[in-house]
Amino acid sequence: MRQLALAFVAICSAVPALATDFNPSLEGMISNYIRPVTTDFAAAVDPLPQAVSDVCRDRSDATSAAFSDAYSQSVAAFSRVHFLRFGPLLDDDRLSRLAFMPDPRGVGQRQLRKLYASRDPGVLSAETLKNKSVAVQGLTALQLIAFKKDGAVSLGLPGETKEFTCGYAQAIAENVERIAFELSADWADPQGYSSVLLETGGEGTRFRSSKEALETIFNSLVTGLIIASDQDLLPALGSSQAKAKAKRFPFSRSGNSIVFLSGELHGIQDAISALALRALTPEEFTWIYDALAFEFENAQALLEKLQSPLRATFGEGDSYAQVTVLAITIKSIRDTLALELAGALELAGGFNALDGD
Repeated sequence: MRQLALAFVAICSAVPALATDFNPSLEGMISNYIRPVTTDFAAAVDPLPQAVSDVCRDRSDATSAAFSDAYSQSVAAFSRVHFLRFGPLLDDDRLSRLAFMPDPRGVGQRQLRKLYASRDPGVLSAETLKNKSVAVQGLTALQLIAFKKDGAVSLGLPGETKEFTCGYAQAIAENVERIAFELSADWADPQGYSSVLLETGGEGTRFRSSKEALETIFNSLVTGLIIASDQDLLPALGSSQAKAKAKRFPFSRSGNSIVFLSGELHGIQDAISALALRALTPEEFTWIYDALAFEFENAQALLEKLQSPLRATFGEGDSYAQVTVLAITIKSIRDTLALELAGALELAGGFNALDGD
């Protein structure tokens, strides 16, 4: 990763910067991608609290299926916003509060065991839950308490912990709903972070130019691809098929790994399209956009061949090889974006968000 960053900087520093106006691209990204997907995320999680309430009040196949669907829809919508690692998503630690991942050391599970041992009343309302550890607040915590390891819904099942689990799940759902609403509202506000990106170069502004503002967005897309390969796929692949760990796929416990992986790649591709950078790209480099489209299509085709849930099917047939190729494909997309396109547009960056990971 460090070599990629150094190569990227070397390419970008080899040529003088152009005084290109990137504001139309920034406006396109905000209006055509960020605001719609954050609005969609808020809408997607809106049914989640009611779905929790219903399955806890009247446990049945229908209410269990409705909760599972509401959760899956929430994960799908989250997958399209989680790589927007700047501004409102980072304010108040919203990203980690929505989903604490990756968690290779099982911090979330250890903290949950302590909560259950003490029956901590602080997790039974959204108002007090928001002050707890980020590891026990969001969609990843809800997955641990609401689904069995085989993906079946456990929420609402009779037992000594039912009342506590249902109260806790309700608080998580309401907490996630509130964070999603705040995220959407912040991006919708024309005087919010949108103005930080669009109003550059003046006294007291965050960015000195529209180019610098665009680099923040561009690097978030590259970082999203690094996460997709290095955090979402490689830990599950392990060092060999014999050492693969399917539970390391994101949202594997609830059977939503493919939903999440597909959504994050679709999101990054749509975000690149929303930037509409082709008109600003020198003619000799416009091939990059067709190359990116081809690679994204290949990645989705590989995901479509996999069978859900990956926690149960990974390792069967050609699935290990398919995920291996998927990781290679995402790395190719990352290199094309971070080296070729960034170089063509003379954008600089060093992927500091994940430096050293």
